Amino acid sequence: AKEIIEEEREFLEKGIRQLGFLVYPSQANYIMFKADETLYTKLLGQGILIRQCGNYYGLGNEYYRICIGKHRENQMLLEEIRLCYG
Repeated sequence: AKEIIEEEREFLEKGIRQLGFLVYPSQANYIMFKADETLYTKLLGQGILIRQCGNYYGLGNEYYRICIGKHRENQMLLEEIRLCYG
């Protein structure tokens, strides 16, 4: 299971970077990245809830945290983010 999380974390990190967002290194089962503040609302409109980190000390609403999911879930999330900016 650990190897799967590592592979999927790399997959998500690469996909989010390709969309032009800043991704912070992680060894956990989630990743943190910086996008614009509207991403949360855009994804919510698609029925997808991601963690906005504005209540973390020192961070604003343009920081997000997402859990590493199964490959298909991660693919779907990346596609939905792409659609928000298409």
